[in-house]
Amino acid sequence: MNRLLAAAALESRIGLRYGIVPVAAALCAVWTPVLLAVPADAAGTVAAYLLFLDTAGFGALFAAALLLFERTEGTRSALTVTPLRAGEGVAARLAVLTALTLLIAVPMLAAALRGRFADLAQALPPVLGGVALTCLLLLTVCLAVGARARDLSGFLLAAPLTVAPLVLVPLVHVSGILEHPLLYAVPTTVGADLIRMGTAPGSLDASPAALAAGTVYATAWAAAGVVAASRAVERGAAPEPRRRANVRGANGQGATGPVRPVTGRGGLPAIARFARVDLFGTGRDPLLLLMLGAPVLLALVIRFAFPAASEFVLGSYGFDLAPHTPVVLAALVLLHVPMMFGVVGGLRAVEDSDENVLLVLRASPVSVPAYLGYRTALVTALSLAGLAAALPLSGLMASGWSAPVGVALVLAALQAPLLTTSMTALAANKVEALVVVKGIGAFLVLTPVAAWALPAPWNLLLLPLPPSWPALALPGYDAGPLGPWLCLAGGILVAAAALAFFLRRTLRRIEGA
Repeated sequence: MNRLLAAAALESRIGLRYGIVPVAAALCAVWTPVLLAVPADAAGTVAAYLLFLDTAGFGALFAAALLLFERTEGTRSALTVTPLRAGEGVAARLAVLTALTLLIAVPMLAAALRGRFADLAQALPPVLGGVALTCLLLLTVCLAVGARARDLSGFLLAAPLTVAPLVLVPLVHVSGILEHPLLYAVPTTVGADLIRMGTAPGSLDASPAALAAGTVYATAWAAAGVVAASRAVERGAAPEPRRRANVRGANGQGATGPVRPVTGRGGLPAIARFARVDLFGTGRDPLLLLMLGAPVLLALVIRFAFPAASEFVLGSYGFDLAPHTPVVLAALVLLHVPMMFGVVGGLRAVEDSDENVLLVLRASPVSVPAYLGYRTALVTALSLAGLAAALPLSGLMASGWSAPVGVALVLAALQAPLLTTSMTALAANKVEALVVVKGIGAFLVLTPVAAWALPAPWNLLLLPLPPSWPALALPGYDAGPLGPWLCLAGGILVAAAALAFFLRRTLRRIEGA
C-alpha cells in the first residue's frame, strides 16, 4: 500500500511537470462555458456527447506517451531494480489519470444541469461511474498497445484499430442510429448509457436490469484490462535500434559506402540531401504514408456521411445543420487538414529533438534554422495540396471555387507550420508535445465555431487569433467590413508574427540545451 501511494504521488508530480494537469484544467475551463452557452434544454444532450467523446478519453494518449517516453529515457529499465512492481505502477497511473478525468467531468455536469441543481446529486453517481468505466477501458487498451509499440508513431498507427470500436459502437447506440442488445458486447456502451442516464435521462431506453448487468460486464472488462496492461508493460517491447551514423574507416570509406562531401553550410545541397533522406524515411513510416491520403479519406467520409447526419439530427433533435454548413466546413476540413499535417510534422521534429538530432545539426552543414525552414515549408506545402483536394471532395463547398475560398485555403495552410513550431517551441519531449496538441486542437475547433456564433462586429474580436482569419474568409461567414483581400493581408501578418515568435523560442530552447 505504501508503494502504491508513493507511486500515485509520483504520478501526480509527473502530471504537473509535463503539463497534463494544466491542460486538464484548461479543457475544463473551455468546455464548461461552452455548455453554459448551450440552451438549457439541449445542454444535457450535448454534455453526454462531450463527456463520452472527449472527457472520458482525456488521459489515454498521455498514458501511452508517458510509457514510451520512460522507455526512451531508460526509466522503465531503472524501475525493474526498485521494489515497485509493474502492476502497482500501472494502477497508480490509471488511478491518477482517472481521478483527473472525473475532476474535469464534475464542472461540466454542473453546467449542463444548471437549471436542475436538485437533480445534480442524483446525476453524479451514474455520470461519474460511466466516465470512470469508459476512461479505464480506454486507458488500459492504450497502455497495452503502447507497451507493444516501438515508438509513438507505431502507437498512433495501431491505437485507432483498437480504440475505434470502443468509441464508434456506443456512439451509434446513444445516437439512436442502431439499437440492438449485441451492442452491449462492447463494454464502453454501458458507460455511454450511464453518462446519458445522468445528463439526459429522458433519452435512455435501457432497463435498470440491463444497465446493472452491463455495468458488471464492463467492470469485469476493466479489471481484465488492468491485468493485461500490467503484463504488457512488464514484458514491454525492445526499443528499435538506432540508426548508426556513417563513420570513416581506415580505407576512407564510410560504414556503408564512400563518404560524400556536403557543401554549403545550410545551403541548398545540404538541405536538399536532408530532405531526400527525410522524405525517403516517410516511405518507411506507415503513419506518415497514411497521412498523405488522410485529407481525401476525410473528405469522402464527410461527403457521404454529412447528408445522412444532417437528416438524422433534424429528425431527432429538430436542428437543421444545412444553414451551418460553412462552420462545419471550417472546423472539419479547412482547419482540420492543416492540423493533421502540423501534428505529424511537430511530432517528427520533437522526435528529432529527443534523439539529439537537432543538437547534431548545430555542427552540420544543415543548420537548425534551415531544418526548421524545411519542416515548416513541408507541412505548408502538404496542407495546400491536401486542402486543394479535400475542399471540393467534401461536398460542402456550395459556391464552388472563388476568390474567398482560395484566400481561406492559403490562410488555413499557414496554420500547419504554426502548429509544428508551437510544438517545437513549447514541448521538450513527446508527452509535452501531446499536451500542446490537446490544447491547440480544441482551440482550432472552437475558433471557427466562435467566429460563426458571435454576431458581427463582435466576431472581429477574434482577429488576434490566427485560425479566425481563414474561417472569416469563407463564404457564409460575416466578416463585417473585411473583404477576402483584407483577410489575406491580415491573416498573413498575424500568422507571420506568430510563426516568428515560435521560431525564436524554438531556437532559444535548442541553443540553451
